[in-house]
Amino acid sequence: RLEKRVKLSPMRRKIAERLVEGQSTAALLTTFNEVDMSNLMNLRNKYKDQFEKVHGVKLGFMSAFVAAATAALQEIPAVNAVIDD
Repeated sequence: RLEKRVKLSPMRRKIAERLVEGQSTAALLTTFNEVDMSNLMNLRNKYKDQFEKVHGVKLGFMSAFVAAATAALQEIPAVNAVIDD
């Protein structure tokens, strides 16, 4: 896996510092985003019985979520960035 270190601009460094400061001083908040999962639900309903017969387990949603996350990370690798001090 290729790693690339990019120096933060002064503005991004200050934003990162403020975000960390905010996490330690403010109440935590969880955000939920609504997603139209109707296509995924239809796909699951179509193949769930066949999948369970072949693999012996029920077809869930996690594999679709992992596939989506993998595609997003391949398209925009900076999403997986880490800020070094």
